[in-house]
Amino acid sequence: MKLGLDSYSYHLAFGVHPDFSPRRRMTLLDFIGRVAALGLDGFQIDPLHLASRDRHYLEEIQAAAVAENLFLEYGTLGIEPRHLAGELAVCACLGSPVLRTFAGFNRHDPRTKVAVEIRRAIAGLRRVRDMAADLGIRIAVENHGDVTTDELLQIIRAVDSPFVGICLDVGNPLLTQESPLPAVEKMAPFAVTTHCKDYAVRLTNYGCKITGVALGEGIIDLPATLKLLQDGSTLDRLILEIPVEARGDEPQTLAFEDDCVRRSVAFAREQLGLRSGRRQQNRKPSPHPAR
Repeated sequence: MKLGLDSYSYHLAFGVHPDFSPRRRMTLLDFIGRVAALGLDGFQIDPLHLASRDRHYLEEIQAAAVAENLFLEYGTLGIEPRHLAGELAVCACLGSPVLRTFAGFNRHDPRTKVAVEIRRAIAGLRRVRDMAADLGIRIAVENHGDVTTDELLQIIRAVDSPFVGICLDVGNPLLTQESPLPAVEKMAPFAVTTHCKDYAVRLTNYGCKITGVALGEGIIDLPATLKLLQDGSTLDRLILEIPVEARGDEPQTLAFEDDCVRRSVAFAREQLGLRSGRRQQNRKPSPHPAR
């Protein structure tokens, strides 16, 4: 499998999310340079990290990926048909063969009617499946803590298109109170792309807290997970997603996030045996404080 990195792994450095804002924010071009310097094969873009949807900017991002010989995937949020149609057009400009998305509702809100949300997801995806097929872009619906594994499979089967599958996040079954390995095994045949992560579960005075950590430092059985993906799916790439919390002041937080990414890449190579086709570059990284 090729080895990639989701840009959300540097969400603290990007500083466009509400939990942290550094003085100098990482840009997508900075991130692409970081991916190349790590010797990875490609990346997936979080939509909040795409500074513009102007065609010239999208072409610049695509050209940067091509120059570094990196595969590129794009992700969005939500399943509203008009929105997905626009984001499929973004994928076409970027040269992304995949559009990752998720339903995005809060299943833990007592006002949420899950059955209604599932019907809405099916209807929305049916309306854009032909457009996806015409563009040759596969929509990958993530298990994002909104739908359970069985609910996601219900959606995928009802949409019934080879261009609508799953972005299989190996840790997120915990968010719907599921055991990760059986969930991964069920979803693997429908997987279009992945988020490979690890979670720590910590008991607190107010309940349990699930927190992103570097690979190998949480409770996900990653070797067993990888075997299920290799045996049960047609995936040819694994995309790491390492979401960690801010820790300390700004320099400490940026250094911590970068270190977690680097340790995760090392774990994927040394413990999971995932050797990317590139060598880590011995060059000065992009001028960003997270280095």
